[in-house]
Amino acid sequence: MDPMEVFKIEVTGQEEFGAKKYRELIMDILQDLGLIRSIGKLYVYVDIMKPVFAVYGLLRSGIPPLTVKDVGDVLKVQGGYQVKINDEEHMSDMLRVLWNHYGRERVEQPARDIVIIASDASPADLMVADLEAEFLQDLTDALVRIAPEGFRNRRNVMTKDSFFFIAAEESLTPEMISEIKEKIGEMENA
Repeated sequence: MDPMEVFKIEVTGQEEFGAKKYRELIMDILQDLGLIRSIGKLYVYVDIMKPVFAVYGLLRSGIPPLTVKDVGDVLKVQGGYQVKINDEEHMSDMLRVLWNHYGRERVEQPARDIVIIASDASPADLMVADLEAEFLQDLTDALVRIAPEGFRNRRNVMTKDSFFFIAAEESLTPEMISEIKEKIGEMENA
């Protein structure tokens, strides 16, 4: 079963085998980049006679920003707060934020996974990273990887709730884009 609510793929001029293989490729790339659970619905349209490739997707609810309390356990200690790091992936981002907010002289790192902040104010809710921006960057990377080789003309439109990506060998005209959006609309309503 797909982790997405809806995943439809239409490949014109090709038997079902091609669509099935393309589906597997897309799922593998989205899985490898950790994006699959954030996409609710995905519609892929490929016309090998034009040739054009398009993807339209609806995103699941917004991704909240990563805070200090998401990176580690924040504990009140004598003279300030201690953060016991659980997620080392974002540790450098967290240190940068703490230095900017409190000053380097008030942030100490006595061990690899321990940070102590000399402050009366808890750092727990300070934003460490904008995961939504990182997600959109990763999603763009995935769409470029998924697009067929040689489809150099691309357009990518992302909103808070959805994305639309189109790639073609030839120039993308407004008429072509409208036609592809109409085909995807038909897939969505089918």
